[in-house]
Amino acid sequence: MQKGVVLVVDDEAPIRDILSFYLKRAGYQVLLAENGRTALEEMGKLQPDLILSDLRMPEMAGDELCQAVKGNPKTRDTFFVLVSALDGMSTRIGGLNLGADDMISKPFHAQEVMAKVESAFRIIGMQKEIKRQNLELTRFQERMTAELSLAARLQLGLLPPLPGQAPGLRYTHRYLPAEGIGGDIYTLIPLPDQSAAFLIADVSGHGVTAALISAMVKTFFESQVRLGHGPLAWAQAMNRDLARSTLSEQFATAFLARLDPSGNTLHFVSAGHPAPLRIHQGAGGGRKHLSILGGKGFMLGIDESLPFTEQSCPFEPGDRLVFYTDGLVEAEREDRQFLGEQGLLEICVDLPGDAEQAADHIIEKVIAFNSSVPFADDVTLVVLDRTN
Repeated sequence: MQKGVVLVVDDEAPIRDILSFYLKRAGYQVLLAENGRTALEEMGKLQPDLILSDLRMPEMAGDELCQAVKGNPKTRDTFFVLVSALDGMSTRIGGLNLGADDMISKPFHAQEVMAKVESAFRIIGMQKEIKRQNLELTRFQERMTAELSLAARLQLGLLPPLPGQAPGLRYTHRYLPAEGIGGDIYTLIPLPDQSAAFLIADVSGHGVTAALISAMVKTFFESQVRLGHGPLAWAQAMNRDLARSTLSEQFATAFLARLDPSGNTLHFVSAGHPAPLRIHQGAGGGRKHLSILGGKGFMLGIDESLPFTEQSCPFEPGDRLVFYTDGLVEAEREDRQFLGEQGLLEICVDLPGDAEQAADHIIEKVIAFNSSVPFADDVTLVVLDRTN
């Protein structure tokens, strides 16, 4: 089995012959050329792994050949050894500056040349293995990128279609995962009694695992909503399901609510999730009042026996609720100051009446606060308006 292909370039036939003899005896395939121009012609027929080239030759010298080989993207990785009768450090440095991988001084001993060749092929072998591994890694990254892109599209498909409407409600969202796919999820389900079930949740961590668990959270929520009852029963059952289905270090914050337009009431359970903002339209379209819905509660999935509390608040025509995940208020300035609840309240003091414009306004302000730095956490924003 041949070890590889060596191109010997020298204008002296005896040197070509002696090097060819030793190389063939060692198991290498040998190509011969008397100058650089002929060498390039030989390379057009068969690509060598290694070139042994004299420095001083007619028509095209070794330094010109080296520049031509190293300057061609198709051949620049070919291992190139210059052989020169000119000794000294300056000659060696000059040859290496041209792109040569090694130098051999004339007169040389055949054993020295063979030792250099064997050493070069060990390096060539390692380079080929690195290229092979890099190619495999590139293909793997391409597959992962394609799969993550598909997963991201599927995850977007889990969110409610926009523009969103339900009896007495109109809503929109902005979803900005930190890594293309994330652990935030929200959904709104119209119910037969003209009310609606609402969930916004944030799973611990990022990436594929968080996205998978967020899909589970949505599925558990929808299952409980179909059984009837209300936010307290939903939270208790979802907590049990998550605690049994996930690892101990995995959990989710969530805000679960039943929106009752007919009764102008919002019934809700806060499970460790940031409290939404309520923007109440004063009587006769007067001054708007901003408030933060109270209650934090325990996160879902930590312990099956954790207690939860259901609360309620008015939800009247003209009111607006702003739901979000903590990535929004954890936007950080260059001076390490976080936006926080207070910063979000200030942004929401004067929002456009249209929900789409209001959502865009909030995101634009938060991005400006964040100094255009990518969000460190997933960000989900939901603007929900109570209509007449």
